Amino acid sequence: MFIDIFALLSMLYVPTDPSHTATVWLAISSVLEELAGRIEIVGGIWILLVTWGALLAARLPRALNYLGVAVGAAGVLTVVPALEVLVIGFRLGEIVWAVWLGIVMFRGSRGAAARKLHAFFVASDVLRREVGRRLSSGARFCKLIA
Repeated sequence: MFIDIFALLSMLYVPTDPSHTATVWLAISSVLEELAGRIEIVGGIWILLVTWGALLAARLPRALNYLGVAVGAAGVLTVVPALEVLVIGFRLGEIVWAVWLGIVMFRGSRGAAARKLHAFFVASDVLRREVGRRLSSGARFCKLIA
């Protein structure tokens, strides 16, 4: 969407000659067609590779991986003109897959983050006690000298 808006705004800087405008618009629109979508094979291959790696590592839920395989295959199959209708399923499935993947990754990282936070507070408590002990012994030493 942002790229489409950028293309429309970039037309403000095109020469006023209609033949130049048509040439520039053709160049911009052909690049946008490749970048903004319309060809889902890159996204499909990416999702297939991610889910294949996750299946081999057995680190994500199997249902999420199978959804990724289905969504990735739909993205790759959109190259076939008769199967262009799969674009809708690919885009919707890609959203569901990405949200589910984010939830799974967030939950997994929360446990690791909680362990790190606990270790930090344990270490800081030990450090606080040690500093307090040394300060109190230093205060006793100062009282003895004085």
